[in-house]
Amino acid sequence: MITIPHIRISYEEVLARLGYSKSKTKITADIETAIKDNIFLADKLLKAKVVLAYTKIALKNDIVFLENAFKIDSSNIARLLKDCFMVYGIAITIGTDIENKRDDFLSKKETFNALILDSCGSVSAEAFMRDAYNQIRDIEKSKGLTITKRYSCGYGDWRLESQKDFLNWLGADKIGINLTDGYMMKPEKSISALIGVKKA
Repeated sequence: MITIPHIRISYEEVLARLGYSKSKTKITADIETAIKDNIFLADKLLKAKVVLAYTKIALKNDIVFLENAFKIDSSNIARLLKDCFMVYGIAITIGTDIENKRDDFLSKKETFNALILDSCGSVSAEAFMRDAYNQIRDIEKSKGLTITKRYSCGYGDWRLESQKDFLNWLGADKIGINLTDGYMMKPEKSISALIGVKKA
């Protein structure tokens, strides 16, 4: 249903992630070369994967019940989904190669390259999620429906501990995503989100 595109890692977004302002910060030739070289490297190391699930929902007070799945006790999610009849769950990852190479840079004291490559990973993960979100939006728009903004575990009052039930429902382990004891996703450059569907 959702296809993985070949994305272009945005030089401008990497700059912003690093804290540079293209209009206000002097970007030297060495910095520009280092960023472009790491973007090129990141592009070769990306191994993007996506998993998707969807189901009908019911709301009662501040609890969202996902049909034949689990429930979410969150007033923020209940407000987000108040007019919705269905939700998508989605998780994406770009794999471990970028973080492994970043750690290799760190072990060699190449801190700046490690920082740039890490930023490239974050930018590319967000770009893949943004593209997947747009695909879902277009699919539902073709049915005369619309979708909510995406919302992730750990934001607002949707407790991070809920990530376990959410990822189990998605089957995120099928694309290599697992949780640490602190409920953080591994690989690091992974994103999960809930998206509501309602009448336009």
